[in-house]
Amino acid sequence: MATDTVMAPGIMTDLSKSLKKTNSRELALLLPFNMNRVESDTIRMQLLRSDKFLNMTLDFYAGALMAIDSAKVLGLPLKVKILDARETKNTSDIESLRGSLTSADAVVGPFFQSNVEKTADLLGAGIPVISPLSKEPGKPYPNLFQSMPSPDKVKMAMLDYLKLKDANVVAVVDPKKASSRVLIKNNYPSARFADGAITAATVKLLLVKDKMNYVILESESTGMIKNTTKILFEALPEYQIQLVVLEKTDELDNDEIPLARLTALKLMYPSVTNDSDTPESLLFAKVFKQKNGIFPNQFATRGFDVTFDVILRMFQEQEFKEVMSGVVSEQIENKFAYAPQNGGNYNTGVFIMYYDHDLSVKQAQ
Repeated sequence: MATDTVMAPGIMTDLSKSLKKTNSRELALLLPFNMNRVESDTIRMQLLRSDKFLNMTLDFYAGALMAIDSAKVLGLPLKVKILDARETKNTSDIESLRGSLTSADAVVGPFFQSNVEKTADLLGAGIPVISPLSKEPGKPYPNLFQSMPSPDKVKMAMLDYLKLKDANVVAVVDPKKASSRVLIKNNYPSARFADGAITAATVKLLLVKDKMNYVILESESTGMIKNTTKILFEALPEYQIQLVVLEKTDELDNDEIPLARLTALKLMYPSVTNDSDTPESLLFAKVFKQKNGIFPNQFATRGFDVTFDVILRMFQEQEFKEVMSGVVSEQIENKFAYAPQNGGNYNTGVFIMYYDHDLSVKQAQ
């Protein structure tokens, strides 16, 4: 699989080109199979039909197995342990697995934040633990790497992108979204806010001709989104406008809001995943279907991306922690740009996506 990566934050390189294969490495996958609940084939079939958490685990595992296969293709001397964390949100079997984890060079899992913190604490600073799915910032540990960007980091990525542009920024914020207003004011002080009733007249007062106008719309009200996008759409002949949201919510998919309107406004949003159809994602989907009989969902792709990224970092000249903090990587759908903060390590890798006129989703440049 192709993988674009970075030797210093912001500079892309390919980690598969700098692999060091002289020493073997051991990876432990600590996943919540909860096999203790499966007493018979009948129970297993019932769980597969009804247990969403088990299905998510198996999807992630299928993706991780493809990453391990890819490592074999690269000729990496990789040993893998697959362990059942037997976890729920409040319980796990991690302490009894300590003896099986002490030889690992890196651990991926468990899923729940409290359990991944327990694992990092139990294993100590010498063994890196990668949290694959939790969005919670949680308690920082020097050996714990949160691979999923937090919701706040995702929103900040959008504002950081806008800061790089020579543009007029207008914010239309629902009164119920006070936290969004504060976030925008604190991080983009020059943004011009539309206060009071949102009408064509009040919005046009804030727009600038002969310059790009980024209009941040923060609302979960279908009516407000419908009204604001209509006003902006009708202003397109006079102004350069691009619609921006800090979080892509289900309300944007409402049938009352025409997709043609959102594409005309080139709706732009921050995303943990690259939602465009890249050659790499299409190839991955094809190979995954050949192996598993179904196309990969987001958890299967996440399983591949997190696992393959960790494997590539394990087989570099530098120490693992050095590679984690100094290398930005991009896999099939996910970006990994770890930054140390308050004694922990957090992924800041976010994509900026937009709707294009041909109804496709593309990555903003």
